[in-house]
Amino acid sequence: MQNTDKIFVKLGRRSYPIIMGKDLFKNLQKIISKLGEFSRIIAISDSNVSGHYLKKIRKGLIKSNTDFNEIVLPSGERTKSFSILERLLEKILSIKIDRNTLILCVGGGVIGDLVGLTSSLLLRGLNFVQIPTSLLAQVDSSVGGKTAINSKHGKNLIGTFSQPLAVIISLNTLKTLEKRQIIAGYAEILKYSFIMDKKFFFWLQKNGKEVISVNYKCCLEAIKKSCKIKSKIVSTDEKEKGIREILNFGHTFGHAIESYNNYSKKINHGESIFIGMVLALRFSVHLGICKLEILQKLTKHLEELKIPYKLANYKIKMTASEFLKHLKYDKKVRDKKLRFILLKDIGKPISYVLENNKILMKFLHKELV
Repeated sequence: MQNTDKIFVKLGRRSYPIIMGKDLFKNLQKIISKLGEFSRIIAISDSNVSGHYLKKIRKGLIKSNTDFNEIVLPSGERTKSFSILERLLEKILSIKIDRNTLILCVGGGVIGDLVGLTSSLLLRGLNFVQIPTSLLAQVDSSVGGKTAINSKHGKNLIGTFSQPLAVIISLNTLKTLEKRQIIAGYAEILKYSFIMDKKFFFWLQKNGKEVISVNYKCCLEAIKKSCKIKSKIVSTDEKEKGIREILNFGHTFGHAIESYNNYSKKINHGESIFIGMVLALRFSVHLGICKLEILQKLTKHLEELKIPYKLANYKIKMTASEFLKHLKYDKKVRDKKLRFILLKDIGKPISYVLENNKILMKFLHKELV
């Protein structure tokens, strides 16, 4: 079997490995056999991903005597809905499943979130394995056990914390992605450097171009570092009651942008997070929490990589009132007060509770001109 790298999310009896390698589909049977014996394996993917990988997965599991099924869902953020969740639940229940059935989530963050939630509901909980095929899912959504669907009131508002049995990252999947999807994943990688590791940011300044050009060595290093940071945070705070909230840097603003655009293809999650991180740093500077030079380091890096980070770049116009309305749908609202992850410096995040909406409105009026 080829060389693999492993990182563990340490959660006691529910600990699990993140397994990384160049092409792990051909070794899938050996990897899964080490996770346990299963009566049935159901691989669930979407219409964009299925043609690339389900055949390989079937072939990789051919030596197993385990019954195997495939389900293909529509692609896109709108798949994370009640109607698709219900359809998927009923489809799986129509197959002869038992509590020893294993679910494989094969795809990007949408499939991982939806199928992870589905697995947690079926028979009060089935084992599932995340096989993320996008860079964004590999470094972020596949790790940590957050599963969810969207509501008309906002993103990821309906879900559970349900940890996978393992995360299997096969880096050859990155070669099938469009540049826009790679850049979307880079948003989360950059986020990790800003919330926890200044040296990682310096490394990205030197190697960011190689990462978004899908240089295998640089991608592996960036994914490993990102997964280590997230694993450390999740192992400390599984259900976001403390330090885990720093993972939301840029996301409060970013999710509001996605919600305003009804999760359309006009702007994707990663693109929204680039804008969200810049706005979070601008807000940090506006409040006197952070020096202007930190914001300038971020914008200079994005400009060097030719990554757009303004609403106007995506032809989106939001008023301050519209922005505030969608910000209030965020999961992080407590006691009717908005919470933001802001920065004092690279690697030094803080949680900021907005006591007065007028402060934010003044900032938004200035920024959205």
